Amino acid sequence: MNSPIWAAVSGWELNAELEGLNALNIETLFTALEGKGLIYDGPHKSVLLHHFNRLVASTSNNLRSHVQRVYLSVLCHDGVELTGALMDLFLTLDGRGLALRQRLLDQGAPLLNPDDLELFKAVLDDGDNSRLLSLNSQKSVLCNGCFSLH
Repeated sequence: MNSPIWAAVSGWELNAELEGLNALNIETLFTALEGKGLIYDGPHKSVLLHHFNRLVASTSNNLRSHVQRVYLSVLCHDGVELTGALMDLFLTLDGRGLALRQRLLDQGAPLLNPDDLELFKAVLDDGDNSRLLSLNSQKSVLCNGCFSLH
């Protein structure tokens, strides 16, 4: 075969790709996205958390993605990710969904820095989202646009 396509793929190790990290990532995403629940119970939570960071960055008005991102942050025991996820959720809801924001904050409270937790509670009380900007926005994808592909 002398086609340019055949030349391009002839050296490609198909089995290595099907057994590699990319295949695991793709399988995890398909498994999670076909599920009806908000909480993922599989073994690859950090892979999925990265996906939901990207999903929230691209479609910030999708409430389901925000909630799943918060739950994945809790399941990964990652307080920094949780802070960013809650910041993005609070900013997106902009005063709406008080019960949802309160419940997610309560569920993630043990992972949060005590000062950050108090600030989130104050925002719930007075509705002033501008106070969120004083938090560490390292993992917020909506606050500062910082977001890593790796």
